[in-house]
Amino acid sequence: TDQRLIGTTFMALNGVSFTVKKGEAVGIIGSNGAGKSTLLKLLTHVTAPSAGDIDLYGRVASMLEVGTGFHPETGRENVYLNGAILGMTRAEIDAKMDEIIEFSEVRDFIDTPVKRYSSGMFVKLAFSVAAHLDSEIMIMDEVLAVGDMKFQKKCLTKMRQAAQRDG
Repeated sequence: TDQRLIGTTFMALNGVSFTVKKGEAVGIIGSNGAGKSTLLKLLTHVTAPSAGDIDLYGRVASMLEVGTGFHPETGRENVYLNGAILGMTRAEIDAKMDEIIEFSEVRDFIDTPVKRYSSGMFVKLAFSVAAHLDSEIMIMDEVLAVGDMKFQKKCLTKMRQAAQRDG
């Protein structure tokens, strides 16, 4: 059963080929089980392809699943941990810590263990870290499905600004 499920997932990606040029934004649409999340995991090297090549040129910021890379310590400690996982140096994180916390809207809880955060608080902090990585490529998978509409709009604005600023 497991092999059949894995085969079905990767079959959806058989023969997929595309190019995204600098400055382009792309959305991946499909029904449940179509391979959207699998494709994003392949693009971010979370999963290795069984065949073919994936070429990415630039620093990647990704949020594939809410809480990936987060530990049940404080929000502040998780900013360092998640930032490091995304490839930020401690100096970069230190320089951007106030901006990350401010954007996340969890300042009052930043020194509280994240296990006490709501799912909305969790995604706000996680997105804020990823949004402050100086990256050329940003990959998001349903992360804005969590959180309030005001924060979703704020995140979309941040992504548009980054795309316009950095191309």
